[in-house]
Amino acid sequence: MTIRARLVHFVGFRDDRYWNAVRVFGPPDVIHAAWDRYAADDVAPGDVVVHATGEADRPPRSFSTEAARNRAQRRRKTSRS
Repeated sequence: MTIRARLVHFVGFRDDRYWNAVRVFGPPDVIHAAWDRYAADDVAPGDVVVHATGEADRPPRSFSTEAARNRAQRRRKTSRS
């Protein structure tokens, strides 16, 4: 039986909240700039994920979906002009 160490992931920390989280959870093993598909794929069952802001159970961002939405908005704006 193999025992895997539980990792601590910090997501989106940019200010003094980082040090508050370190005091509570200890230093992070992994730091993610944003909660996106890449970050979510790095998390294994049993890992601890600490978000700087937002809901803990929110789905990760999909940059490809956001990019498609932004392209569609730009097309609508240019077609109205």
